[in-house]
Amino acid sequence: MLAEIFDLFRQDSIIPFVILALILAGWVIVIERLVTLQFLYKINFNSFNMNMKKMLAAGDFDRAKAFCQATSKMGLPLMTARAIDAYESDAYRVRLVLSEEALGFMPRIRRRISQLPNLATGAILLGALAAVHGVWQAFYTAEILELGVKTFAFTQGISHSLTPLALSMFAAVLLVIPYGVLEAIASRLEGEIEHSLTIVLNILAPETQPVVAAVAAPAAEYSPSETSSTSNDDAEDVSDSSIDDLTSDIDQEVAGESAEAVPDEEEII
Repeated sequence: MLAEIFDLFRQDSIIPFVILALILAGWVIVIERLVTLQFLYKINFNSFNMNMKKMLAAGDFDRAKAFCQATSKMGLPLMTARAIDAYESDAYRVRLVLSEEALGFMPRIRRRISQLPNLATGAILLGALAAVHGVWQAFYTAEILELGVKTFAFTQGISHSLTPLALSMFAAVLLVIPYGVLEAIASRLEGEIEHSLTIVLNILAPETQPVVAAVAAPAAEYSPSETSSTSNDDAEDVSDSSIDDLTSDIDQEVAGESAEAVPDEEEII
C-alpha cells in the first residue's frame, strides 16, 4: 500500500498534495502546543502551592512576588503576582483581579487544539472525493474497452481509486492521536491551575464584605427598650380601635333589623 501511495504523488492529481499539506499544518499545531503546554505553562505545581501557602500566610508578599517572577513570567505565577498586587492596594479587589486574569488566560491553553479534528475530517473528505472520482473513471474506462480487457481494467481502476482514501485515513490517524494527547495535557493543566488559584484566593480574599457593615449599622441605632415600648403602645391603640369598630358595626345591624316592618298573618298565609 505504501508503494501505491508514493505512486499517487507522481500523478497529476492535486488532492494527495492537499492532504499532505493538512498533515503538515496539523503537526505544526501539535509541536507548537506541546512546547507551550509542557515548557511554558507547566510548572512544579506542588512546590509552587506549598511555597505560596507559607509566604502568603506569613505576610511576606515581596518574597512571594519575587518567587513568582523567578518561577515563570506567564501563566499561574503571573496571575498570582497580580493578585498579590491587588491585595496590597485593595483587599476586596483580589477576587475580581483573579477572575479577570483567569478568564483571559484559560482559553489560551486549548488554543488551536480544536483545529486538529477539523483537519482530519477535511483530509478524509478529500480522500473520499478522490476515491469517487477514481471509481467514475474506472466505469468510464470499462465501457469503452473490449469485453476481454474490461474486467481487468475495471478491477485495476477500483484498486487505484482506493489509494487516496487510504492516504486520507492515514492522515486522520496522524492528526487524531496527537489531538487526544493534547486534550489530556490541557485538561490536567487546567485542573492544576484552578487548584492553585483556589489556594491563593482562599488566603488573600476576605470573606466579609463592606456592604454588610453598612447595612447592619442602621439596625443598631434602635435600642430594645425603645422598640418594645413602641410596639406595646401600638398594640394597645390597635386593640382599642378594633373593639370600638366592632361594637359600632353590631349596633348598626341591630338597628337595621328593628327598622324593618313585621309582616301580617294574612301576608304570611
